[in-house]
This record gives sequence, structure tokens and C-alpha cells, in this order.
Amino acid sequence: MSELNRRLMTRKSDLGETLLASIASPEPAEGEVVLALDRFSLTTNNISYAAYGEAIGYWRAFPTGRDDYGLMPVWGFADVVASRAPGVEIGARVFGFFPMADRLTVQAEKISRGGFADAAPWRKPLPDIYNRYVLCAGDANYDAALENAEALFRPLFITSYTAVDFLREHAFFGAKQVVVSSASSKTAYGAAWCLSREDVTLVALTGNRNRAFVESLQAYQGVHSYDDIEILPSAVPTLYLDLAGDPVLRRRVHAHFGANLTYDCLVGSTQGDAFPGDDPDLIGPRPEFFFAATCLDAHRERGTLRAFYERFFADQRAFFERVVDPVSPWIRIVEHQGLQKAAEVVRALANGQSDAAEGAVVRLIR
Repeated sequence: MSELNRRLMTRKSDLGETLLASIASPEPAEGEVVLALDRFSLTTNNISYAAYGEAIGYWRAFPTGRDDYGLMPVWGFADVVASRAPGVEIGARVFGFFPMADRLTVQAEKISRGGFADAAPWRKPLPDIYNRYVLCAGDANYDAALENAEALFRPLFITSYTAVDFLREHAFFGAKQVVVSSASSKTAYGAAWCLSREDVTLVALTGNRNRAFVESLQAYQGVHSYDDIEILPSAVPTLYLDLAGDPVLRRRVHAHFGANLTYDCLVGSTQGDAFPGDDPDLIGPRPEFFFAATCLDAHRERGTLRAFYERFFADQRAFFERVVDPVSPWIRIVEHQGLQKAAEVVRALANGQSDAAEGAVVRLIR
């Protein structure tokens, strides 16, 4: 095991600025497991993690010991390179929540054939889904050939799916039209795919640069640029599914739909850089932040989590197959090598300059 652990940290005041630094990598203590990160995805979802890092606690998941820089969480695959936890074998492959770093040492608990959790005290406040590591050998849905697609879409599609599940449970708050901002984002069109069987009209909002891509998906009934908001039909009950998180855009949407805006569901922040506070100039309903983990916790409390996951895994597989369909894929997956390349992808995502038609996966060089 290397004596140094490289970490790509993010400046909290500028989410596109990163710092590559190394720290000592100590030997694991009793009950600990060392995970060597192999591949992970980078999407606007990771920018949302950073934007909401203080409000929700993502910055605390992987402490840096610094106030100015944090470790932006990512989802990916790693290998167990050292273990002093019975039941977790060296060489095992896992999927889970990681910092952008060569290695992560976790305090393994709740060990089973399917995986284990990190018992580190600073991670306890996070919902269980962020602390669990799935052992691929015990995952009936794991397919090594789909690792890139899974790294990209598994953390996003669970948000898409649970958001639609939540809205469906509430009969879409009486809306007959769903307006989706940042419609080119993977979470947005994952939600659109889930909504395709519902009796609601889907209206996409996107930047001019991504409009052709969003139209090519054929996942929305209408595709409009942000300049077109004021010409959208406003007489129909409308729900705002907000993936952009842009406060100026939010005010325009609320002002245009007025009393016919039934609900504002804030899911992401591809264009915002902070958790929204109270806006005295906002017309209509207050935005309600949607947190996938809260939805899963509710299913757990009701005893419906197993049934939910049975539906979810079947639909997730169908969505993966659609996204990477060899004849007409929705995106092309591009592999980037090393943390320096990861820094470039982070900057592009933070600046809104990434290509919506590409999915970025980073492989770490050893």
C-alpha cells in the first residue's frame, strides 16, 4: 500500500477550483477496511453535492481538516486492498460513495454478504444510503460490463425515480404539466423517462447550447430555451421540477405561472451555487428541496422498501439499456485518466461547459 494518498479537494467558495494534495495513508486499525478507488463518475449531481455541502452535510462526509477546501463526494467502484474486518476480503469489489482520492479507510459495520457500512462518527448524520458499500459479488444486479453506465446513472436514477415516486404519491399536487429545468441533465431525463407513463405533459427548459441534444432524446413533449419561459402555456396547473437551482430562473417561472404553479420541487443545482433561502420576491409556493434518501427512509419506516427496490431495479435496468442502446444511445461515455483530468472535468461542470451528450467517467492510474 502506498504511503501517500492523493486527494483532489474542491474550494468551497469556487466549486470549479481544485487542489491536488497528498496525505499519509496509515495502516488500517482493527475493524477497518481500505478501499482503493478505481473508477467514478462526474456529473452536475456532484456539483449539487458541493453546492449543498454545508446545508445538508456533504462536506462533512470526508473531512479534510480545512475550512476552505472540501472533498466533493463521487460514486464509483473500488477494490478492497487491506482489511482487518472479518467478512470483508481483500480483492473484493465494491460500489459506493467516495471522496476523489486514491484510497478511503472505513470502519466497517453491518457486514453481510451484500455489503457493509462505514461507522465513522462524522458520517453518521448522513442517511444510510450514503454510508453503505455494496459488495459486487453479492449484488444480483451487478454487471461488470455496465460499470461505467452504473457509475454514471445509478446515483442519479435513484434520485429521478424517487422524485417521481414522491410526486406520484401526491398526485403531482394537482398539476397537469411538469416544467423541467436543466432538462439536459441526466437526473432530469431520468425523471422524464419515469414520467413517460404518467398523465402529465412534460416541458423541457434548457440552454440554447443543449437544445438539440434534449430534442434528440424525445423524452419531453416540448423543448424550450430559457428565453422562452414567458411564452409557455400558463393557464394549466403546473409543477416545477427544478434541476437548475437558479434563483433568477426560479423567479421567472413563478412569476409566469403565478397561481397555477402548484408545487416547486427542487431536486438539483446545476446552475446554482448555494442552498436556497427564503426569497421575499418569489411569487407562489416556496421551493421544497427533494432528498432521495428521505424518500427511501420513509419506505423503510412503512415496511415498503423491499417492494420499492424490486420495482426500482427492474426499471433501472430498462433505463440503463435505453441509455446505452448500441443502435441509438442517449449519451456516449468518455473515460478520463487520473485526478488531474478529473480536475478539468470538475471545472467544466462547475462552469456549465460540459457536453450534455457525454458521460464522464474517471479511472485512477496506479
